[in-house]
Amino acid sequence: MREIVTLAAAATWRTPVIAWQGLRAKRSVVRLPQAEGDFGTVGDASDPNCLRLVVLGDSLAGGVGVDNHLDTLAGGVATRLATREGRAVQWVVAARTGFTAAQVMTLIDDAVLAQADVVVVSVGANDAKNMHTARRWRDELTALLDAVCAAAERAEIVLLPVPMLQMCPALPGALAQTLGMRAAQFDAIADDVVAGSGRVRRIMRFEPSGDGLFAADGFHPSAAFHAIYAEQIDAALSATDGDSPARR
Repeated sequence: MREIVTLAAAATWRTPVIAWQGLRAKRSVVRLPQAEGDFGTVGDASDPNCLRLVVLGDSLAGGVGVDNHLDTLAGGVATRLATREGRAVQWVVAARTGFTAAQVMTLIDDAVLAQADVVVVSVGANDAKNMHTARRWRDELTALLDAVCAAAERAEIVLLPVPMLQMCPALPGALAQTLGMRAAQFDAIADDVVAGSGRVRRIMRFEPSGDGLFAADGFHPSAAFHAIYAEQIDAALSATDGDSPARR
């Protein structure tokens, strides 16, 4: 897995213990593919009032560890939107494992985003683990969201939280805590960036409990975890300002 492969190198900036833990995680983790079904529809695809959903970003958006996007946040959000709006929903996923905010910029298709009604953006975990500076993260996230907003002029846009990396079973002790703290810092910066955009909705960070939340690699969310993300995204889209869990 691309994320784990870079963890060992990134960890050397801290202590030998963290570097060793990064190497151990790199060697032991199972590498899983992205989900199949980057294009799909819930309902009648010929519906002239069909809504269009675009999911853009990193391995979370790509559904690594889940068989098909029917069971990732793409399919989950599409299903919930179709039920709530009484209309068909088409989804398009543009995602690559290991991509940072700057790299996700290369996945933007202006023609696709111009037709979008909803855009979900997942980014930040790779920027945090690759030890990007806070300033670089702020600048590159700002550029990404500006580009999405410009291309998707009529869409509702939701930025997911930077994942709580300390939750990942594949990451041992000190390494998990170090990356978890960086992810929290980057999530706070994302709050500031979104506050200045005026168009982007955020979801508050959450730490669900229970079994079966991670895929076989112990790093990426399982289908059950994706369903929780989908619920949070749908709640953000349907909420008015001031209602949890959405933030403007």
